Amino acid sequence: MVNKKEIWNNLIKSIESDSPQSDMKTWFSNTNLIKLETDLAVIEVPNKFIASWLSLNYTGQIQNHFKEKLHFIPEIRFTHKRLSKDTPYYITQKKYGVSVHQLNPSWTFNNFIKANCNRFAFFSAMEVGNNPGTLYNPLYIYSKFSSGKTHLLNAIGNHILNNNPFVKIKYISAEQFSSDYSHVKLNNNLSQFLNSYRNTDIFLFDNIHMLSGCKKSQKKLISIFNLYYDSKKQIVIAGNAPPGHLPNFLAELKSRLEWGLISEINVPDQKTKIFIIKQKAKNEKIRIPDDVAFFLANSSDNLKTLIQYIMSLATYSSLYKREIDISAIKSIIKKRRLNTINVPEIQKFTSIHFNVSINDLLSNKKSRNFSLPRQIAMYLSRKLTNLSYKKIGEYFADKDHSTVIHAVKHIEKEIDRNISISQDIKKIQNLLL
Repeated sequence: MVNKKEIWNNLIKSIESDSPQSDMKTWFSNTNLIKLETDLAVIEVPNKFIASWLSLNYTGQIQNHFKEKLHFIPEIRFTHKRLSKDTPYYITQKKYGVSVHQLNPSWTFNNFIKANCNRFAFFSAMEVGNNPGTLYNPLYIYSKFSSGKTHLLNAIGNHILNNNPFVKIKYISAEQFSSDYSHVKLNNNLSQFLNSYRNTDIFLFDNIHMLSGCKKSQKKLISIFNLYYDSKKQIVIAGNAPPGHLPNFLAELKSRLEWGLISEINVPDQKTKIFIIKQKAKNEKIRIPDDVAFFLANSSDNLKTLIQYIMSLATYSSLYKREIDISAIKSIIKKRRLNTINVPEIQKFTSIHFNVSINDLLSNKKSRNFSLPRQIAMYLSRKLTNLSYKKIGEYFADKDHSTVIHAVKHIEKEIDRNISISQDIKKIQNLLL
């Protein structure tokens, strides 16, 4: 039987040799190792402040000690008893700069701004957070724009962890899932990949629409979905369209996504957007006049974009000590659109719009189904970034700059005489901007 007390005392002695005695008394007094497994160690501390400090400053040393003495590196969680409740408060560690379960602790139900457009999705997510794996499984949340899907997925995970710090949660985006799966296939390490899912209790999967056309990743996701569903473990998935409308998806996967509750977040109305803008501005301690809030609300239906604009306004106000007006927000919108759009983003949204894979977009295939999206992506890369033709060509599988020049000139001519192409470009730009 593992003697947790002895292991913890030895660990403290090991850290003590490299740390001031005052630090050890301040931060490690009355701490205990209360749970130890190969993939999880839970450490009880006196209060939330100490939990936060240890998590930030000593997680790496604690993990190194486990690696040296026990030959495994567990996830580290710090817990303490809150004065008002018996429920422990957890602080999870970060490994190599990224939280192991990858939840954002600042995204909770408490700071989610509720409105008519998201009320049903919010209360569905709350129900799942309070009773995981029971009534709504799977829960599928979708919205056309960034309107709070990721916030709700994180809020579910944080709420469950706050009630039970020992629960194991897997939060992952479709992009990361596809990348991880490709990596394990190359390294012939599929069993470890599957074990990382078998050994968790909650599955939170974001941006499923990004698996469009990725048949192998979709098949593996079906297998993992079955693992959780058959074990009555909670599944929550977010996408930009209802399951039946996801393009280039396997019928078996779309069917599974419809087994539970489907909840839509609608585009927020003007009143809601203004409220969110004002609330976020208040949090950032800046004053936004009514005319600026109104102008900002009209600039985008994407809440993520609006919040980014507000953060830029906060920086502007702090640096220049000026009142915020319409000219300031116009300048910020223009600069952010030029600075944040990059070629991979353009390629991604072009491939989504035309339902072609990134590989086909970057290929040398001559069929119009592939050549037109490729030329449009090159045209937008030239129009929306400050990159040279040569640099843009490098992003397209090292194509010669002359190929990019030809593509740009061709699309410029087509825009004037082909309404369909003009509309395609506007739709992709709307996705980007």
